[in-house]
Amino acid sequence: MRRVPARSATAVAAALLVLSGTLVACASPQGGNSEADKRPEAEICPTADTKGTIKIGMSSPLAVFAPLLLGVETGEFSKAGIDIEIKKIPSAESLPLVARGQLDAQMTSLSSAHFNTLKDGVDVRWIVPMDDQQEIPPGTPVPGYWSRKDVVGSATSPDLSKLKGADVSTPTGGTGVSGLILDNALSKVGLGIKDVKLVSPLVGPDALNGLANGAVSAAWISAPLEVEAAKNPDLVPIAGYEPGVTGTAIMAGRALLDRPELAVKFTQVLSKVTKKYLTGDYRQNPETVRLLAAAEEVEESTIKNSALLVFDPSFSMDGTEKFADALQEFALKRGELEYDKPLDSADLIDTRFTKAAASCASVVG
Repeated sequence: MRRVPARSATAVAAALLVLSGTLVACASPQGGNSEADKRPEAEICPTADTKGTIKIGMSSPLAVFAPLLLGVETGEFSKAGIDIEIKKIPSAESLPLVARGQLDAQMTSLSSAHFNTLKDGVDVRWIVPMDDQQEIPPGTPVPGYWSRKDVVGSATSPDLSKLKGADVSTPTGGTGVSGLILDNALSKVGLGIKDVKLVSPLVGPDALNGLANGAVSAAWISAPLEVEAAKNPDLVPIAGYEPGVTGTAIMAGRALLDRPELAVKFTQVLSKVTKKYLTGDYRQNPETVRLLAAAEEVEESTIKNSALLVFDPSFSMDGTEKFADALQEFALKRGELEYDKPLDSADLIDTRFTKAAASCASVVG
C-alpha cells in the first residue's frame, strides 16, 4: 500500500457528508430497523473455538493504527483463528460498504458522516478507540497545526491571535476533528475557525512546502512529516490533539456487531500486542521498531524519530462520548450535519466489546 499522511482518515469528512444520504438504502439488511445482537458483555465471551474473518477498510497503514497493524504483522490474529483482510480504500468509500455489510468495519477517524448514519438508523458503531493522547510541553514537534516564527513567534509561546484573517490549510477544509482542533486552539485567544481564511486543503509534503515557502500562514502537518518540519528552524508547532481521546476509531457495522464473540476476541488480540510491543517508549525496542516499519511501510528511522504514541491496552471507551459530543456540537455549528438538534452520542458508541475483552477470560494466550 502507498503511504499517505497519518490521520488522513479525517480528510474525508467532507466527502462523507455527500455519501451519507445514500446510506439508508445501503443499510439493508444491516440497517437499524432490524434487531442487532445486543447481548450484554457477560454473554459474549469468546472461546478458543471462536473463529472468523474480519474485513476492514483502511486508507493506509498509519502509525495511529499500530495495534491492528502489529496484530497482522506478528501473526497474532492468525494464531487466534481470526483472518484479518485489510482493504485499502478511502474512508469515504468504506463507510457505505460497512453499512451494507460488504466490509465488517473501518479503521478511521470519527466524522460528521458517522453522526449522519446514526440519524439514518444505520447500525455503525464505534467499538474500539486507538491512541490516547498525552499532555506534551509547548513546542514539542508533533503532528498537528504548524506555523512560522515570523507569523506567531516562538514555539514555546506562539501568539495565535496573529492568525486572524490569515490563510490556513486544514486537511478537511475545516470540517471534522482537524477543524475542531483548530477552532479550540483559536478560542484560547478569543478567535474561532471563522476568523481565519481556509484555503484549499494541502496534504502531505504539499502542506509542509506551502508553509515553508509562505503560501499559507499555518497548515496541518501529518505524521511522519513533523520530523521534517522540526528540522526547519523557522517552523513551529502551534496546535495538536488535546490529551485523551483523539477520535481514531474502529467503526463496526452489523456484519461484525452480530458476531460479538469474534469482536471481543479481536479486541483481546489488540490488547495482547499492545502490552507486548507498545508499552513505554517502544521506539527504543528494536523488535517493535522493525515490526512497525514493516507494517507501516516506512524506514526504521522514521519510527525512531516520530512522535511517541500511547496506546491503552484496555482500550477503554472512557471519554469517547464526551469527545463525540464535542465533535457533534462543532459539526452542528458548521452545518455539516443533516439535522439541527443533537443526537445522543452514546447511541453511536458500543462499549460492550472492550468491557468483555477485559472481563472475559483471555483466549488468545
